Amino acid sequence: MTTITEDHKQALLRQHFLLRHLRDWDLKRLAMVSRIERAEAGRLIFRKGEPGSSMMVVIDGQVLIFTTASDRKEVVFNIISRNEVFGEIAVLDGKERTADAKAMRDTSYLVLDRRHLVPFLEAAPKVCVELLTVLCARLRQSSQQLEDSAFLELRPRLARKLLAFAEHFATPDVEGKAVIDLAVSQGELGAMLNASRESVNRQLRSFVKDGLVLVDQGRITVLDEMALEDVAAEEGF
Repeated sequence: MTTITEDHKQALLRQHFLLRHLRDWDLKRLAMVSRIERAEAGRLIFRKGEPGSSMMVVIDGQVLIFTTASDRKEVVFNIISRNEVFGEIAVLDGKERTADAKAMRDTSYLVLDRRHLVPFLEAAPKVCVELLTVLCARLRQSSQQLEDSAFLELRPRLARKLLAFAEHFATPDVEGKAVIDLAVSQGELGAMLNASRESVNRQLRSFVKDGLVLVDQGRITVLDEMALEDVAAEEGF
């Protein structure tokens, strides 16, 4: 296991948009009380209903935020990637976790305990504003996801999700096409879209047939972004 020095932790905190406004001394103190943890792909980081005693910042990897209904059906809320926070809701109000968090691939993350973080937030209004911005963005995302599920067919919903993935998780190939670097299964993709894995599979095959995307060993490449945007703009059932 690689040793993380206090200076390295401080540098990780400094580059994060939530904490960049802190004074050097405050940042150093926060680095001293933070810790680095790691989770192998597929491991639960926390469960819904557990005490929310800490907030995490992803250093490397990806984290799936989801919940499971009584019939074992998963509902996916978000995917958290490098330099993004998760666990922020419970750490702010001190109540229980509102969802499960699972490493999608081998993931390392920095942990900030509530007892250390809250005093910094109380003394740093700019950090509070940034954190509120994160919460508002995620609320908007959830609202949009509910609206799309209520009013749109799977075809435009899937197109919108693939475009969002391309924006946040893609790396260009040799031809400049967006290769989505995301360890998400078709079942998890269906859970994000309120659709079955089979329905997602059929729609992806349709996109492949139309030349919009390429699917190879679970990796999705966007071949025609403009055409995919036209599909995403479709409305109604």
